[in-house]
Amino acid sequence: MTEALFIGLDLGGTEVKSGLGSADGSLCWTERTPSEAHLGKDAILQALEAAVRAALDEARNRGAQVRGIGLGTPGVVDPTDGVILYPVANLGGWHGTDLKGFFADRFNLPAVIDNDANAAAWGEYISGAGRGARVMLMVTVGTGIGGGAVISGELVRGASGGALEVGHTLFEASGRPCNCGLTGCMEAYAGGWGMVSDWRERLASDRHEAVAGKKEEELTVTDLIAAGLSDDPLANEVLDDGARALGAGLMSAIHLINPDVVVIGGGVIDARPRHLQLLEETLREKVLPKALARLEIVRATHGNQAGVIGAVALAAAGEG
Repeated sequence: MTEALFIGLDLGGTEVKSGLGSADGSLCWTERTPSEAHLGKDAILQALEAAVRAALDEARNRGAQVRGIGLGTPGVVDPTDGVILYPVANLGGWHGTDLKGFFADRFNLPAVIDNDANAAAWGEYISGAGRGARVMLMVTVGTGIGGGAVISGELVRGASGGALEVGHTLFEASGRPCNCGLTGCMEAYAGGWGMVSDWRERLASDRHEAVAGKKEEELTVTDLIAAGLSDDPLANEVLDDGARALGAGLMSAIHLINPDVVVIGGGVIDARPRHLQLLEETLREKVLPKALARLEIVRATHGNQAGVIGAVALAAAGEG
């Protein structure tokens, strides 16, 4: 009997992660290629097409049949037709893209399109740190803060696909401006870009010398974490403040959905174990006892593969 496989794609601002896997999300092949997002919509679609063709070639070499495609993409995805509903930062022209139609036209294959945080959450739920949870909340800490939740075996997508925007829950009324256009969002305090902004301001006010040979405006999240791991006192102060802000800010999400498992992942968490420790300590100080009764806070197990694993499993579920 011919083996049935599914293609999983995780689209990011710099690369496309792709994989082949079975219905349970287990992967037999993976690849990472540039997404060319800086060149706009057409270049991104070309990158996705090339990733699918490479996966199809691999499946043929294995004597397997590809039954569907799953894609996790930044942005709000219409849960019915797979169209991107609103403009997406760092993905020019992505608003309005019909991705389900794109894959059907190019490959005559069914496709399931979802938000990238949802795909990652699903990957951790089916075979990672959230496996067996009744109510799982996943939070990713990178340049921004992403969120996803699974309740009783179902992804929480919301009426228009925009649920669990954890990074844009209110942290401080009339607080810092956020990249989304609002003010006081948690991402502006605990996301990578928010912490870097804070770091730059403190460096400038304290008249520090250049860090890593760069001016304040050139510093990135990677520079901040590297400085922290090198025992730079100011960098660690900023990172610790961000971790505590996230722990405090998650209080609202914990009280709203009462999860039994909170899965924390993302580049900042992977690079700095202390971040998760401080986050959990602060969260447990802030949250009501009834929400803590059965609460576990765990690190994500699939790392950068969670989105691909989730996309493969969503494609398999969509076939049925």
